[in-house]
Amino acid sequence: MKRMHWKISLHGGHSSEYCDHAQDPLPALVAAAVDAGISIYGITEHAPRFKTEHMYSEELALGWTPEILLNKFRRYAQELDSLSRIWDSKITLLKAFEAEVIPCDSYADKMLSLKRELGFDYIVGSVHYVNGISIDYTRALFGEAVQRCGSLENLCVAYFQTVRNMAEALRPEVLGHFDLIRKMAGNTSELQSAPVLRAAENALHSIREIGCIIDINTSPLRKGFACPYPAPHFLKMIREKGIPVCFGDDSHSAAEVGAGFETARQYLIDHGIRELSALNKKSGKMEKETVLLQ
Repeated sequence: MKRMHWKISLHGGHSSEYCDHAQDPLPALVAAAVDAGISIYGITEHAPRFKTEHMYSEELALGWTPEILLNKFRRYAQELDSLSRIWDSKITLLKAFEAEVIPCDSYADKMLSLKRELGFDYIVGSVHYVNGISIDYTRALFGEAVQRCGSLENLCVAYFQTVRNMAEALRPEVLGHFDLIRKMAGNTSELQSAPVLRAAENALHSIREIGCIIDINTSPLRKGFACPYPAPHFLKMIREKGIPVCFGDDSHSAAEVGAGFETARQYLIDHGIRELSALNKKSGKMEKETVLLQ
C-alpha cells in the first residue's frame, strides 16, 4: 500500500522525446518524481496538433509534421504504460495528456477519441490559443492577439470565454493553469476589471458544474512570478465556489519535477485552502480522493 502524501501532481511530465522544448527523457522525470517524494504523478504530454500552421517554428525546424506528432503521441502512450509497470512499487503514475484547444474542426471529438483509443486516465484541458493565435509563446504573437481583440482587456475576456467553451466541450477532469493569460499580460489591472472578472466567473461556474479539478500550477514560480497560477483574486473565487484543486508542476525537465510545491502548499493554506483533490486509480477506475495539506 502506497502512503498518500500531499505531494501530488496532476499536470506534469513534458519530456524531450515528445516535446521539442523539454530537456530530459520521460524515465528521468519519473525517477525525479520518486526522488521528490511525489505519491501520485500524472504525466501529461501535449496532445498532437493536426495542421502545420499550428506547429511551432522549432518543431518545423526539426522536420516534425502533424503525422510525426501523432506517431510520437502513440509512442508516448506505450512508453508510459511500460514505465507504470516498472515503477509500480514506488509511485502511482497516471496516464494523461494536455489538450490545448487548437482551432480546428471537431477538436474535442478528436481528443476524446484519442483518450478512449489509447487508454488514457484523464485529460488536462488548457487554453493556449485565442482566436487562433498563441497567447503564451512569444511577445510578438501576444501583441498580435491583443491587436486582433482590440485591447488587452478584450483579449483577457476572450481568453476566459475560451476557457469556458473548452471546459464545456471537452469536459476535462483537470483544468490547467486557469489564468495562463497572466504569463504575457503580467499583473495588469485589466485582469481585475469588471468584464474580465465576469468572464472568469462564468468560466468557473462551468468548471464547477463539470466537476473539474483546477491545477495549482507552479511553473510561474520558476519564471520569477510571486505566486502560482491562479492569482490570489482568482483563487478566492475558486475557494468560494468550492472548486477542488491539486498541484501541477508542469515540468519540462527533471529539475522542475515537484519544484515550488512547498511554496504552493503555503500559498493555499494562506488563502484558506487546506486540502487537495487527487485523482487515483482503484481497481482500474479513476476516483477522486481528498488529501489534507496539514
